[in-house]
Amino acid sequence: MINLSKKLIIIVTSLLLLGCGFQLQNSANFVGKLETLYIQTTDPYTVFYQTIKRQMVGNGVEITTERAAAEFVLTIHADESDQRILSVSGRNTPIEYEVYYLVKWSLTKGNQVIIQPTNSNRFQDYTFDQRQLLGKSTESRIIQESLAEDIVQMILVKLNQSL
Repeated sequence: MINLSKKLIIIVTSLLLLGCGFQLQNSANFVGKLETLYIQTTDPYTVFYQTIKRQMVGNGVEITTERAAAEFVLTIHADESDQRILSVSGRNTPIEYEVYYLVKWSLTKGNQVIIQPTNSNRFQDYTFDQRQLLGKSTESRIIQESLAEDIVQMILVKLNQSL
């Protein structure tokens, strides 16, 4: 009986959301806008590069390995991520860090600049405990991946609006 009422609540809530026009926002719909793309970068092994490449392919964009074969060129001018100390304890040991991710990028079509070089950055802080060193280093990596994903989503929205 309880299981049936939970299902009924989920169905009614879903119908209400659909009835009011609620839809999940898709950050990218490149059908007919962006067929082939060359991503110019100095380091194809960064978290950001791998994430944007995966997202583009997932949105139906063909990533080419030759610039001449691409309709558009996404140039990654800068791709930086690091962390810095925000606060220290009375014993002069770090207790809070800020992880940041900065990407400078632009989009061209042939000789025409579609989007001028643009800085996209994200920041997030986390507490650090020396006794949990392994867990905190993993947390830093996960935050870095999350920030790269956020920047990719921001770029996809900007590309979708500009094309």
